[in-house]
Amino acid sequence: MIKHLLASAAIVAAFSASAAEVTLWEGSCNFGTEWKGSFNISQADLSVLDKESAVLTFHYTLDSECTYWQYKPCSDAPGWTPLEVATELGNSYQCISVEAGTTKTDCPLGATDIATIKANGLRVQGYGMTVTKVTCETDKTVDENLLWEGECTPSWSSQGAIIQASKLKAGDILKYTFSTAGSGSQVLIKGADWSNLLGTAKIDQKDIDTGSAIVGVTQEMLDNCGANINVQGAGGCVLTKVERAGSFDPAGVVAYGERFCGTNVFTVLPKSATQLAVTFTAAVDYAQLMNSSWTDFGATSTSKTNADGSVTYTFDLTADIISAINANKELIINSNGKLTSVNLPSGDDSGIADIVADENAPVEYFNLQGIRVENPESGLYIRRQGNKVSKVIIR
Repeated sequence: MIKHLLASAAIVAAFSASAAEVTLWEGSCNFGTEWKGSFNISQADLSVLDKESAVLTFHYTLDSECTYWQYKPCSDAPGWTPLEVATELGNSYQCISVEAGTTKTDCPLGATDIATIKANGLRVQGYGMTVTKVTCETDKTVDENLLWEGECTPSWSSQGAIIQASKLKAGDILKYTFSTAGSGSQVLIKGADWSNLLGTAKIDQKDIDTGSAIVGVTQEMLDNCGANINVQGAGGCVLTKVERAGSFDPAGVVAYGERFCGTNVFTVLPKSATQLAVTFTAAVDYAQLMNSSWTDFGATSTSKTNADGSVTYTFDLTADIISAINANKELIINSNGKLTSVNLPSGDDSGIADIVADENAPVEYFNLQGIRVENPESGLYIRRQGNKVSKVIIR
C-alpha cells in the first residue's frame, strides 16, 4: 500500500503541466502538545480532488520546544477515524511524522481516502505543529463562489454547511439553496462557538419555502464568528448549496437579506445609535420594532418610499431600547411585508465591532473549531467576555 500511495503522489505531480495549486484551507491551527487542537476541511472544499489519487501539501511551522512533530489525517465523520494513509505512512498510533526544519510536507491519498473525505470532510489532528495552509494541485476548474455543496439537514445537535471565515469579506452576498422545505423549519446562522451569530437574521419556514435565502455578510458577523460560520436548525429542511451571489455595501448594515416578518435579528447595537432603519420590498400596512418576547418597544418611526418601490421605516432609538436589545442580543421586526435590510442610517457601524466587554463577565476560550477549552495552552483561541469576542494568541 505504501508503494501504491507513493506512486499515486508521483502520478499526481506529473499528470498535467496545466495543473494549478489550489488552497483547500488557510488559517492558523496550533496542535499543541495534548492532542486537543484540530481543524477540518469541508466536503465542498475537497470536491476538486481527483477520484483516484491526490497529494495534499501541509504548510506549517514547528514548535521549537518539541523534539518530534506529527499529524494525523482523519475522516471528519463522528469518531474521526484515521485515513488509510495514516496507517500506511504513520506509526502504531497512526501519526505521520515530519522532519525537523521543514515547513511543508506532502500527504498522498489513494481512491479510498479520497472517497471518504469527499463524503465526510477531512479532520486533521497533530502534535507540536501550527498548520497555516493546506494546498493541492488540480486540473479541475475551481468555482471560487461555491462555498459549500452537499446535503445538510440542520439540527440543534450538530453544525452543518461549514464555511471558513477566511473565505468571506463584509459585503459578500451568500445564497443558501434548499431542496426540501420540511415542516415548521427554521435555520439559524451560527458562529464557531455555536452561538447565534450577530449580524444575521433567522431563516424561517416561509423563507425556506421559496427555495433559497440570502444572507449578507456583515462586519458584525466576521467580528464574532471565530474560524467559521455554519448552520443549525430544525424541521427537516435540506440545505444543498451555499454560494457567493454578489455583493452589497456593508457600511452600517446590521442584517441583510430578504425575510418574511416577523424576523429575529441577532445583534448588539452601539450605545451611541439614535436610529434603526428597516427597508421592506414594498409598502406595508404596519412595521414594529419588538423585543425577543414580541413586546412592542413603542419606538416612533417615519417612513419613505424609495425610487425602486421599496419602503424604509426609520425607528428612533432610546437608551432603554438599545439596552433591552443588547441584553438578549436580539430584536424582532414585525410587519405584514418582507424586509430586505436593517441598517444604522448614519452608516457608522464602528460601535457594533467595538462594544466594550462587561469587565465582570466570565472569560471563555474556544479553539478554532468552536470547542470550549477550559485551560488553554499556547496557541490561537477565540476569547469571549460578555459581548466582546476576539481572537487571541496565548504564548
